[in-house]
Amino acid sequence: MIKKTRIKDSYIVRTKKRILRDTVDSEVKYTTTFRDIRNYFKIFNKSLFKNALNSFNNVKIKRIVRASGQCVEYISYRKGTNFFVLEMMPKYKNKMEFLNTLAHEMVHLWQQTIKKDTGNHNKLFFSFRNKFKRLNLKLSS
Repeated sequence: MIKKTRIKDSYIVRTKKRILRDTVDSEVKYTTTFRDIRNYFKIFNKSLFKNALNSFNNVKIKRIVRASGQCVEYISYRKGTNFFVLEMMPKYKNKMEFLNTLAHEMVHLWQQTIKKDTGNHNKLFFSFRNKFKRLNLKLSS
């Protein structure tokens, strides 16, 4: 049990160091890439969600009005299925804003797929605030 906790804690520390290293230059604009989305999805899935999340069914990099990113659920009533699309902006003020946005949208995915919740900014959503803080991320609405 102690060994498992150490391994988990060391992964959190390595992840935090990677985020700090990748975001050291906060003045540089960040251009979104599918590669970074995929890589950080894996990192955040392991460190924040214990690998419980399945990836988004689709990822789009597109201009979004009044948001930094979106987790959009599409429902087919005829087929009785639903799928989730991650929409991210093409550019962000810096890489930290990109990482915060990606992790934020992953919380929405977790709410809707794992907890069968509405995906709103509610008590369940903000229960991740401390986990975000451990990785130097900010969870905001």
